Amino acid sequence: MNTTYLKYVFLWSFVTLFLPLPKAQEGYPHREYKSLRVCFYNLENLFDCQNDSLTNDEAFTPNGANRWTPWRFEQKINNIAKVLIAIGQWECPEIIGVCEIENAKAIEDLLYRTPLSSQKYKYLHYESSDRRGIDVAFLYREDRFEVLHSEPIALVFAGEEKAHTRDILYVKGKVPNDEDTLHLFVNHWPSRYGGYAQTVDKRNAAAQLLRSKVDSILALNTQAKILCMGDFNDYPYNESIQDFLRALPPEKADKDDLIHLMYPYFSKNNVGTHKYKEQWGLLDQMMVSPALFSAKKGFCVDGTGIIFSADFLLESDEVNMGKKPFRTFLGMKYLGGFADHLPIYVDIRY
Repeated sequence: MNTTYLKYVFLWSFVTLFLPLPKAQEGYPHREYKSLRVCFYNLENLFDCQNDSLTNDEAFTPNGANRWTPWRFEQKINNIAKVLIAIGQWECPEIIGVCEIENAKAIEDLLYRTPLSSQKYKYLHYESSDRRGIDVAFLYREDRFEVLHSEPIALVFAGEEKAHTRDILYVKGKVPNDEDTLHLFVNHWPSRYGGYAQTVDKRNAAAQLLRSKVDSILALNTQAKILCMGDFNDYPYNESIQDFLRALPPEKADKDDLIHLMYPYFSKNNVGTHKYKEQWGLLDQMMVSPALFSAKKGFCVDGTGIIFSADFLLESDEVNMGKKPFRTFLGMKYLGGFADHLPIYVDIRY
């Protein structure tokens, strides 16, 4: 029997046996044969269990405040694997951007010690200067996507000599045996901890840095295919996104602006990827260059960005009503869920 067929039977059996089949799956678009599914997921503190003396990770150790034991870590990586398999439907996503991951060991355990191990994933990760030790990373199936170049882009704020936050990860690649090139940026911008007004300048600086990198690519090729994804810690209507990054819905975008792929959600009340108190918000976003949005040949987005909000990722919100993400921790209380953000994805035809 065909081994590829057996591989996908195993994956789907894993999903259906160990978690309820998401009802929302029925409403999601089916994948085109010649397409890449690109997703982004904030993994909510995927730390290994070992203390790193160079970072502030003591809470995520067996004797730390969160009692982060090997058993809890194993449950976490298997939970994340279930989500990624479900997003991919019958085939796992070809490209995955993630944030809040501690180090290469945590990535390798996720990719090679869960059912994802059958998918030939490789990863790109650079240690950043984040004080907590959390980074962004890029996971990809090497049989479907060929990396040509990658580099971390350090974010250094005005008045500082070196970076103290997460890098932006840049990746350039293509489909094997094809010449069209795809440029991708994985982001996790500075948080709102301390208040919006006290932290907005840092996200504006991140937006300026990302925009400068996008412009440098477009200066060499106005038809470059570019996708930016991440947890931006701002909403689509904030100045960092609209004014500094210049990412807008297609009906408002000029020829040099980025097209915001999450625009179908803008007009929907209380819908998003993250819930703060009673309010959902769209912190996790994707935006693309005009050429990737409307290309006649080669890479082109197929539809818009989608929030993967399957039932198993949610739980009842007893305090604020409705639903909320089924997360790993609430404060220091262990819940055993998936993450405090919902993943997003888009398909790219080629």
